[in-house]
Amino acid sequence: MEKLLSDIEGLEGQLFQLKLQKVIQEAYERGIEDGRSKYYYPMVLKKSDLAEILQVKEVTVNKIVADPKFPRLRSVQARYPRDEVFAWIYENTERLDQLLS
Repeated sequence: MEKLLSDIEGLEGQLFQLKLQKVIQEAYERGIEDGRSKYYYPMVLKKSDLAEILQVKEVTVNKIVADPKFPRLRSVQARYPRDEVFAWIYENTERLDQLLS
């Protein structure tokens, strides 16, 4: 009986390890995909890039970039630094936890 219990515990341990490996692999693959989607865009974005990223029409992009706080390049008109745009999106996104507090 003790051997059977020991064998079951060993199998449970192996099953746990396999499940953990699967979770880690899925998280890794999601991280790779997230990285690809973020860095797919060039360092300097155009309005058409913003429309695609924000999933809005260019008319809406014009309203968004009119905000003086929206990141833009000073020396080149209608060009926007990619990483600052993604940071702006993150900072200007209302999240459920923020709404509930």
